[in-house]
Amino acid sequence: MKLEASLWIAVFILVALAFFFPKTRAFSLSAICVAIVAIVTIVVIATRGEPVALRKALPSAVAQKPVDFERFHIENLDKADPEAGKRIPVGEIRFDQIRAEAGVERGSIGRVVARLYNDSETYTLTDYGYYLVLQDCIRTVCTSVFDQHGQAAVSVPPRQARDVEISIQAGSTRDLPSIKILGTANILLTPTETRAQPAGNQNPTD
Repeated sequence: MKLEASLWIAVFILVALAFFFPKTRAFSLSAICVAIVAIVTIVVIATRGEPVALRKALPSAVAQKPVDFERFHIENLDKADPEAGKRIPVGEIRFDQIRAEAGVERGSIGRVVARLYNDSETYTLTDYGYYLVLQDCIRTVCTSVFDQHGQAAVSVPPRQARDVEISIQAGSTRDLPSIKILGTANILLTPTETRAQPAGNQNPTD
């Protein structure tokens, strides 16, 4: 603002006068204080005068929900091949040898490792959906402390299995604490959806 800039120039001039002319130093210092108070008042008034809509729009832009790239990828696959999700029933894939891997913090879980089996006789599994539940078991009581839905790409030929890793999203998110287990971890991991290649696209080397 022009007025604010003019006041700052006046402050600098008064400081110079107080330095070079000791006789008028008291007057100069008083004038400097008045000018600084005026500048602060102008800044406060200008801040209050900002449009409310503008001030509310700024934090909302920062708080926008992140793009779900996994879901975007799945939607593109469904558009390109609408039959992909129907070739392998969910009942023909399963998880086994499920275990938790430690996170960075002591007692926390950073990821889950499992073996994914494709029991289909015909199709290669290319994508799978899952539902993960982590339970903290103390004595005989198990309490669910975290759950997560997700999708992931994979290549599992018919009647074969592959090892997969699932990262615990809360542990890698700045605003959320790591998942910690006080007793014994019990992991529930179930498939929720599948996608598979057409029969003509099967890789005979798999």
